[in-house]
Amino acid sequence: MTAEDKTTEGRTITETDLVMFSYFTGDWTYLHTDKEMAEKSIFGERVAHGYLTLSVSLGLMIRSGAINTDAFMALKSIERVSFLKPVKIGDTLTVSYSAERRKSKSGSVVVTLSSKTFNQRKECVMEFVTVHLEKKEIKRRYKL
Repeated sequence: MTAEDKTTEGRTITETDLVMFSYFTGDWTYLHTDKEMAEKSIFGERVAHGYLTLSVSLGLMIRSGAINTDAFMALKSIERVSFLKPVKIGDTLTVSYSAERRKSKSGSVVVTLSSKTFNQRKECVMEFVTVHLEKKEIKRRYKL
C-alpha cells in the first residue's frame, strides 16, 4: 500500500446476503444456497456469489466516500475484476483503494479507483478497477 491508499470499514457477509442476492438475481446455484451440495464442492461450504462480493465492495467504497455521490454522474466501467479466494458466510470484508482523478475534455472529472477486497484474515479475495465520471467543482461531503 502507498501512503495515499485508503481502507473502508468492514462488513460481514451473512447467510441472508446470499439468499437475498440469489432472490434478486435469480442465481440459485448450489454453491450459494445448498448446504449439503456445497459441502461436497471444492470450497467445502457455501460461498458468496462473485458479484455479491463486488457489490458489497462497491457499497463499502460509497459509504467510505471514495465515490462522491453528490458529484457522481455515471459509471463508465468495472475492469480487471479478479476473484482470488472464496468469500464464505461470516467473512468480514474491507476494501483498500487508491484514487486517480483527471479532468476530461468536457470538464467533468474522470475518477479511477484501483481496489482490493480483503477478508478478516487479511487475504486478498478480489481485485478490481472502476472508472466513473463526477461533475466538476462539487464540494465533497466526505473526505477521501
